[in-house]
Amino acid sequence: MAGLLAARFGERISICISPLMEIRLDPRLPDLDGIKTLIFTSANGVAAYVGAKGPNSFVCYTVGDATAQAARDAGLRAISAGGDAEALIARILADDALGPMLHLRGAHARGDIAEKLSAVGCPVSQTIVYTQNAIPLSDDAKDLLDGDAPVILPVFSPRSAVLLGTGRVQAPVYVVAMSSAIAGALRLEVAHCAIATHPDFENVTAEIGLLLETMPWQHKFN
Repeated sequence: MAGLLAARFGERISICISPLMEIRLDPRLPDLDGIKTLIFTSANGVAAYVGAKGPNSFVCYTVGDATAQAARDAGLRAISAGGDAEALIARILADDALGPMLHLRGAHARGDIAEKLSAVGCPVSQTIVYTQNAIPLSDDAKDLLDGDAPVILPVFSPRSAVLLGTGRVQAPVYVVAMSSAIAGALRLEVAHCAIATHPDFENVTAEIGLLLETMPWQHKFN
């Protein structure tokens, strides 16, 4: 994401990277006997699968294109739903994909993919292969949020939105949420929250570009 922003906007912006989660892989796979298809909802799940030396003979479904590419890089045959959890469920059902399936996911997950698919006759088991441990904002990020200059804040998951906390920050903050679910989880009081038209880095970048073109903070505070 930082690379996309730097390539598109150059010196127009300065970038501060401050993750709110630390990913810890737990690459211990269950017995894959009988599993026909894998489901990944993040590249972290793919990384854990690779770390556990899972076979690359499976077809897998992924929630988005970036995760699909990670799976292809690992030698798996990947089909991207190109959207969110609901799009993934719809694609699997539309394809009448072969089960039983295994969803490799993080400890914190939304969308109830296994439950919803199993409820309509597509058996899906699930296993946790990584954890998302909360970490605090960096000192640089805190200083920006406590300052006077406008801050554009991309948020990429509902858990990150929750971990941002509640209350008002000093700086005028313009959130760009990757999806409506992320925007709905936000509890921080911000000047504005935009939602990407499609849940990927490119569309988040496009929303940031729109903010830089319109500069709503000038209209708000002049």
